[in-house]
Amino acid sequence: MRSRNLIILAAVVAVVGAFIGFFERHQPTTDERAERADRVLGSLDEDEVASLVVRSPRGAVRLERTGDDWRLVEPVDYPADDDAVRSLLRSIGRLDVERTLPAGDVEAGAYGVDEPALGLELVTTDGTRHTLAIGDETALGGRRAVRRDGEADILLVASTFADELDRELDDWRSRSVVDVLEADLLRIEVEAPPDLIRAVRTGDRWRLESPLVDLADQEQLRSLVSELDDLRISEFLPSDADAAELGLDPPEYRVELVPEGGREPITLELAAPAGDQSTVVCRRNGSELFTVPETIRARLAKAPVRWRSAAVWPFASWDAVKLEITAADGEELVLDRVDGMWRLAGGGEADDAEVRRRLAALADLEALDHDLMLPPTEVMGSVIVVLEEEGAAEGLTYTFYAPLEEGGHAAVTVSARAGVMGIEAALAETVVGDLGALRRPVAETVAAE
Repeated sequence: MRSRNLIILAAVVAVVGAFIGFFERHQPTTDERAERADRVLGSLDEDEVASLVVRSPRGAVRLERTGDDWRLVEPVDYPADDDAVRSLLRSIGRLDVERTLPAGDVEAGAYGVDEPALGLELVTTDGTRHTLAIGDETALGGRRAVRRDGEADILLVASTFADELDRELDDWRSRSVVDVLEADLLRIEVEAPPDLIRAVRTGDRWRLESPLVDLADQEQLRSLVSELDDLRISEFLPSDADAAELGLDPPEYRVELVPEGGREPITLELAAPAGDQSTVVCRRNGSELFTVPETIRARLAKAPVRWRSAAVWPFASWDAVKLEITAADGEELVLDRVDGMWRLAGGGEADDAEVRRRLAALADLEALDHDLMLPPTEVMGSVIVVLEEEGAAEGLTYTFYAPLEEGGHAAVTVSARAGVMGIEAALAETVVGDLGALRRPVAETVAAE
């Protein structure tokens, strides 16, 4: 019985010890408690602030948290500059009390906290409300008088945080035009009357739906999204400004970004530049007006047919896992990538460097002509390449046709893309010619073993 009681007691002690250890580990240290005790707002966590009101000689500004972002709600409804808000909250949260002046020892009016030039009010997610009345800078400089939550005592704090409160309204607004990643988008439309470019994203690739149905220029679409994400507002304009006078009736360009998941599309309308100005007027979502650098027009000005892919089928050559090449005379060669090296499917080693050279040529094929008729010439050969990234066991099939005349372009079709394209004949020969060069000589194989 004694042994069992000792075991039970030991187990209880172990559980209690573990609980205490777990609890203490999540509690602030003695130094952290002392540090927080010296702070104006104690243990305020900036991530728990739900709303914020800033008062300055420039007027009152109210901001509210929406998810992970901040938004201006007064005096205008507008996305806020998240960095500016977070910087302010970080400064307030770390603001230390350098000296406390008891109410009976000072005259509040002498420090400007009765009618403060600056004020701050914040509410946390649990409903706790804090106020700071921020008075004058002290005679010696470097400190500010602060009254906290209506208390009688006056606190002296470092004055540097006050600059983050005394901002123009536009300095609280986000200057980001769009906040979007390519992976978040389902569709992009660029309208430059009478032309309309529409591209949809399928997996990791963009395809055109207008002005023609084809593979889109991947780099063009990715660069457009990147440039829009990097675009910054130069100047905010009154929301009631006359659209016609601003050149938006009609706009020169209209861009629509449609995100995945049923989220609201983002529309941007751009006016033509006035004279030699470096900025153009932009209207976002039909109401918000501002100017942006006119350089974005260079990306949008590309001719509609230039939005189609010039690459026959762009892929990374190292993603190929299987290759089947058929020469003009019907000879076939099948190769598999095993442990990073290429081998002949029937046994034996392949010339790894030669395989990779042909794959690189295939991946880099550029279409010199589009929308050709299928030529009545002989087939130069064909290639089936299976790509790891595509996940399609049947792979992509390329078929090459000899030029109609000496020095002309060879024709190529690829199973994933409609139409016939023209390419350099020498490149077709590089891919499907001399299959013997792909076999590693027996003597080399034996020597390597």
